Amino acid sequence: MKNLSLRQVAYTNFPYYKYSLKYTLDSLERIGAHDIEFYAAYPHFYLGDITPQDIKTTARMLKEHNLHVINLCPENCSYPVNAISTNIHAKTRSIDHYVRALQAANEFETPYCLFFPGWVHFDENQDEGWKRRVETMSYLAGIAETYGVQLLLESAPRCSSILTSTEKQIKMIDEVGSRALTGMIDLSCLFYINETVEGAVEKLGIDRICHVHFHNCAELTPGRYEHRLPMDGVLDLKHALEVLDEAGYKGHFGCEVFAPYEYEPEQAMLEFKKFFEQMDLLPE
Repeated sequence: MKNLSLRQVAYTNFPYYKYSLKYTLDSLERIGAHDIEFYAAYPHFYLGDITPQDIKTTARMLKEHNLHVINLCPENCSYPVNAISTNIHAKTRSIDHYVRALQAANEFETPYCLFFPGWVHFDENQDEGWKRRVETMSYLAGIAETYGVQLLLESAPRCSSILTSTEKQIKMIDEVGSRALTGMIDLSCLFYINETVEGAVEKLGIDRICHVHFHNCAELTPGRYEHRLPMDGVLDLKHALEVLDEAGYKGHFGCEVFAPYEYEPEQAMLEFKKFFEQMDLLPE
C-alpha cells in the first residue's frame, strides 16, 4: 500500500461482550492496540447505567492501558434505541442515550461518535420520519459541536436506519448543515444495500469518509448476513483497501465483529492483525 498504515487499524471491544471490561482492556493492550473503537454497551459501558464517576473511572482505565478511543460507538440497534420514534418515551430515552455518549466522548478525548439516525416503522410514512430525524440530528449535532466531537453517519438497511443509501447519508449531512456531522462506511452494510466502496468514495468524497467499519460478511440464510473475520466471507477486502489507499483515506479501520467470536475475542483481533500485516500496510 502507498498510503495506508498499520496505525489506522482500530481494534475493538465488540466481540468481548461476554468478558469483563478489565479483561477486555488487558487483552487489547496485550495484542498491541493503541487506537481503539469502543462499543458503549453492557457489560463494559452501558449508557443507561453509567454515572459521571463511571465515565471518569473508565477514562482512567483506558489511559492506564495506553488505549485511546478514536470512535465511541453507542449501542444503536439491539437495545430499544430509536431517536425518531413516535413514542415520546422511547424518543426521549434515546436522545438521552446519545447525549451521555457525547459526555463520555468528551471525557475520553474521543474525536468521533457513531450515531444511527433511527428507523421508521415499515408501515409508517417515511417522509415524516425523515423530518423528525433532521430535527433530532440537528439537536445532537449542536451538542456535539460544544464538545468538539463529530458525529459519524453510516448507511445501513432500513431495519436499522432511515439512511438506506449513500445519497441519503449526504442529504442528511447537507440538510443538518453542521460541521459536527460527517460520514463513514461499513463494508458489509454497503454490500447489503447493493453499493460499492468505489461508489461511496465517489459520492461522499474521501474527506467525508472519516471511519470504516472493516470486516467480511457471510450469508447465514438467504438475505441474512453476519459480520465475519477478513478471510471468511464474500467481500474482496484487499480490493476495498486498494480503493481507499488510492483515494488517500486517512481514518481508521474499526474491526467490527460480534458472534461467533465471543468465546475467543482476542484470537479474533489477532486474525485482523495478521490480515492487515499481510496487506503490506506501512509500519506505524
